[in-house]
Amino acid sequence: MTADAPDRAAAPPVSADEFRNAMALLAAPVAIVTTLFDGRRWGFTASAVTGLSLSPPLVSVAIDRASRSHGAFVLAKEFVVNVLAEQHRELASRFARLGPDKFANHTDSTFPGTSLPAIDQAIAQYRCTRQAVVPVGDHDLVVGEVSMVLRDAARRPLLWYERGFHAAVRL
Repeated sequence: MTADAPDRAAAPPVSADEFRNAMALLAAPVAIVTTLFDGRRWGFTASAVTGLSLSPPLVSVAIDRASRSHGAFVLAKEFVVNVLAEQHRELASRFARLGPDKFANHTDSTFPGTSLPAIDQAIAQYRCTRQAVVPVGDHDLVVGEVSMVLRDAARRPLLWYERGFHAAVRL
């Protein structure tokens, strides 16, 4: 071991609760990720969406392997990342819960030029083509190449912080 390397044997493992509590202090944008697979609309709320590359433009979305939507997202050719605005709190909660049809009572909206489901009045939407699925812990990272972006920056983004939804304040 060098002087610069930490002594990992001396540090106790981080418990799931300790990690969850610490991650609650990391503010994250909230998105609903949507796709169409086997003729059915699928979607889930995600706060683990990350830009990976500018050339080509890539994003990753983390999805729990225990999610009912998991199979659709790791197999679907395309998906849409819908970055939510503050008025989407209820919708974000609905898509985060287990339920039969998260799209029930939701107006049919599609990403322009496609049949991919989309969320109206999102502040940004990224149409993605699945490039890879990378297993990481109890989740998979679905990596998508962004083929089109729509933006409406006039709205205030919805954030997840301390286990609750908050609107970002522009300074």
